[in-house]
Amino acid sequence: MIFTPAHFLRHVTMPTLREFTNAHSISKHMKIDWNEAAQTLPIKLNAAVEAVQASLSDGTRDADEITAIQQALDLWQDDLRRIHLLSNDLAINDFHNSSASDPEVLEAFATRAVQEQALWVFHSRPQLFRDVELRLAFQAKANGKSWKKHRIERGLTLTQEQTNLDAFSLGVADLFIKTGGGKSTHVEKSVCIFNGSIQLTIYVEGPITAQASFTKNKFKYVSTRIALETAIVYQPATGIVESIIRGGSKNHEAMLHLFGKHVLGREIRPEEIEKTRFKLNELRDGIELFDDISSLGVEKIRLRRAYFKPRSKKGVVIRIEATAEPGHDDAVELARKTLHFDHLFETEYDIAGVCMLVYMKALEGKKPKQFSFDVYTTGLSTIKNLSVKNQHIANEILASLNVSDAEESSD
Repeated sequence: MIFTPAHFLRHVTMPTLREFTNAHSISKHMKIDWNEAAQTLPIKLNAAVEAVQASLSDGTRDADEITAIQQALDLWQDDLRRIHLLSNDLAINDFHNSSASDPEVLEAFATRAVQEQALWVFHSRPQLFRDVELRLAFQAKANGKSWKKHRIERGLTLTQEQTNLDAFSLGVADLFIKTGGGKSTHVEKSVCIFNGSIQLTIYVEGPITAQASFTKNKFKYVSTRIALETAIVYQPATGIVESIIRGGSKNHEAMLHLFGKHVLGREIRPEEIEKTRFKLNELRDGIELFDDISSLGVEKIRLRRAYFKPRSKKGVVIRIEATAEPGHDDAVELARKTLHFDHLFETEYDIAGVCMLVYMKALEGKKPKQFSFDVYTTGLSTIKNLSVKNQHIANEILASLNVSDAEESSD
């Protein structure tokens, strides 16, 4: 869904709407009667913001006012967009897990809907909001081609000295110089309370890029340096360290060396943890669970999509897509009924990737829920983009299908 502030604010009620607006820099540039009927306040608020926007060109503002108002309007749009992106179950679960010992947060959550919870956290707990924002950004890139996982010693302490963190980020920036990167850097540190992981996110000045832009209703290209984002996460309890950086294995090795030198203050010997390769050919004869997972609340599992790759160099990759209806054939069943080969299907094609659709049992008085995730033979998956609860269910399903080993899926 395309984000717009007007649509988002329709889902926000008092008092959260008033709290957020009064805490925002835009509030001093507009007037709104908070005694209006609660159901009309979002509409009135959007109209007030549009009036502020219109005032920039009515000739009543001086240059300093125009600059301040434009900055506030830009922040209003960008802040609401960021909140919109964190108005989902994954972010809300992270907010709850990170605030289990904060009674004020728990009290605020008890009376607020999902969008309102994210909005409240943004202005009342800005560091918590940023920590969750950074963690979810990292998770979205985990298992990708720029991600690697290593194991080092457990229980190591990260430096608190900003000079050391700056030296680390400058060292990372040097890795991008050959591809046009600059020397400017910025580093952010965030801690996950419920699992103790520590994340360092480094922004490096990227190569000069021309961006299409509108300024005062005029179209032009603006030369800028986009920030290249890279990050590293260390879990002291397990010794697991995950890194995301462009440039292949050499850059991962260099980044880990810099991490040990400047952040840990010692030399480390990382041991790479190979990605789990999923055995998707186990699914060619259909979904057959080898363990009882009914206790997880799973009603049914289907393959929404399946990708078939020829074993020989000749041939094409075939994608089969099924409907989401639980009673219809899934992707593999459709493939077996509609695809015909000169030789056996099992020996000619391998399943290279699938999208699994999981139907959950309906709770009393509520509609049944479902979720899906993608899995590839290379070890890539979208499981980390699920909620913590659904991540566990997905890993248990893969282990029960013999697609992955139980001990690997829980890592």
